[in-house]
Amino acid sequence: MTAGTRTFGISETFIEPQVLPPPPTRHALLAFLIVLAAIVHLGTAGWSEIHNGAEGFYAGVARDMLVPARPVVPSPDAGMLHWLILGSYKTFGVSPAAARFPVALAMIASITLTFLIGERLAGYWRGFAAGLIHLCCLGSFIWARIVTPAPLFAALLAATIFCAVCGYQRQQTRRGWFTATWGFAALSCMTQGIAGLLYPALTFLLLALSFREARLRFLKFFQWEGILLFLALVVPWYLAVQPREPGFFHPISAFPFRWPGVPISVFLLGHAAWSFPILFLVLPGACVAWRKVFRPAEFEFRDALPLCWMVVGFVPLLFIPQRQNYDSILMWGAFALWAASAWDRMPRAFRLAGICGAALVTIAVASYVALNPSSILPAAASVGWTSMLLLLGLVGVVAAVLAAYFNWQDRETLSIAILMLAMVPVGLTAAEAVARSGSHFSLASAARFVQPRLETSGEVVYEGSAFAASSLSFYLDKPFFIIGEGTLTEEAAMEKMGAPHPVYLIIHKDRVAYWQQQLTGKFHLYHQETTCGPHVVVSNQQ
Repeated sequence: MTAGTRTFGISETFIEPQVLPPPPTRHALLAFLIVLAAIVHLGTAGWSEIHNGAEGFYAGVARDMLVPARPVVPSPDAGMLHWLILGSYKTFGVSPAAARFPVALAMIASITLTFLIGERLAGYWRGFAAGLIHLCCLGSFIWARIVTPAPLFAALLAATIFCAVCGYQRQQTRRGWFTATWGFAALSCMTQGIAGLLYPALTFLLLALSFREARLRFLKFFQWEGILLFLALVVPWYLAVQPREPGFFHPISAFPFRWPGVPISVFLLGHAAWSFPILFLVLPGACVAWRKVFRPAEFEFRDALPLCWMVVGFVPLLFIPQRQNYDSILMWGAFALWAASAWDRMPRAFRLAGICGAALVTIAVASYVALNPSSILPAAASVGWTSMLLLLGLVGVVAAVLAAYFNWQDRETLSIAILMLAMVPVGLTAAEAVARSGSHFSLASAARFVQPRLETSGEVVYEGSAFAASSLSFYLDKPFFIIGEGTLTEEAAMEKMGAPHPVYLIIHKDRVAYWQQQLTGKFHLYHQETTCGPHVVVSNQQ
């Protein structure tokens, strides 16, 4: 009787990392990760208002695209994002949740791709640990929920790298995978401009310079199918968008306001917080037992890929004046892959030291914020806030004890999973705190107050920067004027306040005394309508 088996070829045995179907455990882990990511990102998409800054700009431009009569401000680095948000508005209606829907889907895709890349490099357990790290670090609950092109670009970059890894490992289907790599690179260019091609190209170049085998295999990138697919996607897109959005090729002239960058010191210190707790968990081993973590004598392609990806995704941000905290989302997947590998390789004693360090930081921060809630978010001091944070500190301690126990049993993957899952209530609490402090980050309440009072001829004037007033473009049905930045002078604003139709002036509370003196001196009238967080609404109506 002949057995129903076949002989595996040499290419399948040594080049294909898996010749057998994956076990059910793998599918269960991936499904759990996707469901948890959907709960975290889709479930919280509508928690907070659209904030000022980048989020208000991108969400507001997409809203303007719904009204042909309103001028649309082009954005050369977010064309794809604008169209996706526009589609979300048409499907679900205009709302903060609809604006964040494409970003949430992009984050779910990024976390899924982190799992898949980790699985290709070192097995599905490594992929699961990396996916949890990517999902559950503190920054994912804060910056990954903001409407910017960064999450979409990160997802497309991860898809590009995943296809390249599959092509690198699979000789029989390498041509097809490398063609798909070009396709995702084209979509990245449609999202973030030429950076969509430069980021993966530099990553693959560093890998090629490090490994002879990578140089030989990556030569297959230069095939006519991939290049033709890239051009077929990118060229029509640019030609189609250019007439609709004049200035698409000129980023400086196209932007409606200057983007204030984060200082380098704040940027670096902030990322120590956004990467919590994984940075504290792997730091002892990475610093002291670095030979075991990096293994310089056995440095392989799977070790180099996350490092090259991190270098390309993070180092340029140190030299860009307009850097933002969320820009580093591009390398979060790479950092998660490296951290999962470092945790797995660290000696047990150093893993225990990392657990203790993270637990102490958790207790210290939770205690401080519970006693001084307004020191972090001004509106966070609410009923039950102190007890909530102390309870979260207790959850962190219990998770640390369980993780230490499983670490002692050499169950390092289960140990890191417990620690990262304990961050879910912490991250959701942070997202809720931001939502409660919405009046400090958004002008939504001011816009809702003045909108029904504008009538047909009413006007809105804001004193400040366009960057700090961008949420008005999302919430107001009419264009508004900004004092300064070349749109409206203070003298012209005073003339508007003397008009017979309703005019509403939104100012910071620190400027109330000045405007009260100016308006009463010229019109003998000062009518303060309402206070919205740190802003005050003044009108010319009696």
